[in-house]
Amino acid sequence: MDAAITNNGSEATFIPGPNIQINAGETKTWSDITVADLDGNEVIKAGVVAGDLSVSMTPGANDAALATQGQIVSDALPVYAYIDLPVGFNGRVAFVSNGRKGGEGAGVGTGVPCYYDASGGDWFTFSGDIAVTV
Repeated sequence: MDAAITNNGSEATFIPGPNIQINAGETKTWSDITVADLDGNEVIKAGVVAGDLSVSMTPGANDAALATQGQIVSDALPVYAYIDLPVGFNGRVAFVSNGRKGGEGAGVGTGVPCYYDASGGDWFTFSGDIAVTV
């Protein structure tokens, strides 16, 4: 898929990996990017959190992880322990390896798929629309 990266800051930003220089107010495209590429790029993550960069994916684009198209497959999602969940963006999905399903006791979660909701500022389970717990 392609990602349009916009520099909302007042200074140019160099993004290693794709080696893209984005001047203030400019938008550039990173072609053939995967979610793993975004997750692994510390400059992009720091820029988004600081509000200096914004990232939008090409409408209708699919990630290189074909197994996730049309279904949610836990082993095709990025996997995190609860404590390692990153700051998300609306619609981001992940598998929380120690998250609890209904009926599982505290500290014995066997894992749940979840999504990030920026308005709630948290990761929520698909099954109950409740914040993920461990």
